[in-house]
This record gives sequence, C-alpha cells and structure tokens, in this order.
Amino acid sequence: MNSQNLISRKNLIFATVTTFGILAALITIGMLTPLVVQLFSDMQIGMDATYFNNRTGPIAGLLVILLCACLLVTYISGRYIGVLLGSIILFSALMAVLSPAGNMLVDISIIPMLAVFAASLYRLVHVMRKRTGKSRLKGIGAHVIHIGILLVIFGTIFSSAMKVEDSAVVSIGEETSFEGIPYSVSVMGMASNFEGTPYDNYPGSSYATNVGLVISKNGNEFDRGTVRYITDIKWRQTYTSTYIDRGIMEEVFIAPKALDEKSGEVDLYVRVVPFISFLWAGIYIMLGGMFILLLGSTVLPDSENEVVT
Repeated sequence: MNSQNLISRKNLIFATVTTFGILAALITIGMLTPLVVQLFSDMQIGMDATYFNNRTGPIAGLLVILLCACLLVTYISGRYIGVLLGSIILFSALMAVLSPAGNMLVDISIIPMLAVFAASLYRLVHVMRKRTGKSRLKGIGAHVIHIGILLVIFGTIFSSAMKVEDSAVVSIGEETSFEGIPYSVSVMGMASNFEGTPYDNYPGSSYATNVGLVISKNGNEFDRGTVRYITDIKWRQTYTSTYIDRGIMEEVFIAPKALDEKSGEVDLYVRVVPFISFLWAGIYIMLGGMFILLLGSTVLPDSENEVVT
C-alpha cells in the first residue's frame, strides 16, 4: 500500500477519532481512580496536573499532528502529508533535545502547535478567497473556532507546564524573594478588626486582618496591593483574599496561608502562571467564530454564483 492510499482522509479521520477516544479514556480513568480507591479502601488520593500531563501529553501531541493532516489532506497529496508529519515529529524530537523552553512538554508541543496554526490560517485564507455568501461566513466561522481552540490548548498546556509556585514567611518591613520567581514581596503592615454582627462575647462574627504588600519584579517596584486573612468565629473557619495581577504574558497570584500578628509575620503563597492570556484570547476568539458561524447560517442570503471548495 503506497502513502497516497494509506494517508487518506478516511484513514486520518479514523486515526484522529481513535486517538481522541484514547485521550478521553486516560482522562476519565485519572478522574475516576480517586473515587474508586476511596470506595474500596477508604483512602483519599489526588491526581495532580503532573499525573495527567505525563500520560496524556504524548497522546495530545499525536492528536494535534493528526488534526494538522486532516486540515490539509484534501489540498495536499498523501505523499507530502507524510513528509509533513515526519518533519513535525523530527523537529519536535530536536526541540526536546535542545530544550529551549526548559520544559519537555512545552518543547515537544511548540512545533505541532505552530504547524496546526499555520494549516488553520491556510484553510481560512482559502475559504475567504474561494467561497461567497453564507458558505464563506460558515467556513470563516469554523476556522476561527479552530484557531480559538488551538489557543486554548496552547494556553492550557504552556501555563500548566510552566507555572511556578513557592511560599515563604515574610516579616513586616522586610523584602522576601521566592525560589524560581522573579517577584519579591515586602509587608508594609497589618490592620485587624472585627466584622459582621456580634457573636457570643465578640463584637463581630469574624476577625479580619488586612495585610499591605509591596510587590517588586527584578528589583524594581511592580505594584502594591492588599490581601486579607479572615477567621470566621461562628463557624470556626478561615478564608483568604488573593492579590491577582493579570498581565499580557503572565498572571501573578499572592495569598496568605497563615499569619502571626504578634511577630508581624505572614506566610505568603506566590504563584506565577505564564501564557494564561492565550487561553482567555482563545475563548474570546471561539465565541467570535461562533457568532460568525451563526451569522452565516441565519442572516445573509445564499449567493447565486456561490463557489464551494
């Protein structure tokens, strides 16, 4: 069997659906395992992002490569599709060896993501040039949705794999850095008061402490903010508010884990999540694509000379 027959639209769709089924099965097993273990042994276990990434990462990469082939199979011969797939795999392996991002999952994902993104743009331009009327809008909407999905996948993989988190005890008036994080934090001061309606012998049902922060990045002041540590006296629970800075390339989260007013110390948790904006951008682009698709289905009349390819 030659490559033209092997790499056909029918075979690629079958391989894509099969791969997606395997991916869904792996995710389902990971989600159900803690429930099954707790049901039969009363033990509580959790599956973190690393567990899922290590098992689903290679399958998700294969799925992305197959999707790239599906986008181009009706426009490029099977021989060239095979060359393209082989090149993607070869360059992905090279990226894994060179490791420019310093993270295996990210390194092997860059080339397939770029390839599918390029294929989606190619199909989008083709639709804009060759179709008219409703068919054009439907095609544009569908491929805009594809691009949005790619950005969501890109943002999810990269932010999950490259997030950095650490915690440290910070004293009032002192600046503390965190391992692997370019941000440092100083505590300006604390202010506490009772809140809510009186409860028992207390003037309020909760006791809240406001902690003023100065956040620096690479030695320069970046921002100022406040986090809160709240103790619910009535229900004997604690709550915290989180400082969040949403930038174009990363998001920063800072939250108090515990504090001691007498010593003026706060145990702060800091997490930096890069590339999260790609996820949000992908969601908005998907919504835009859905709107275009709906517009093409309900508003414009069909063109008499419509060309569909």
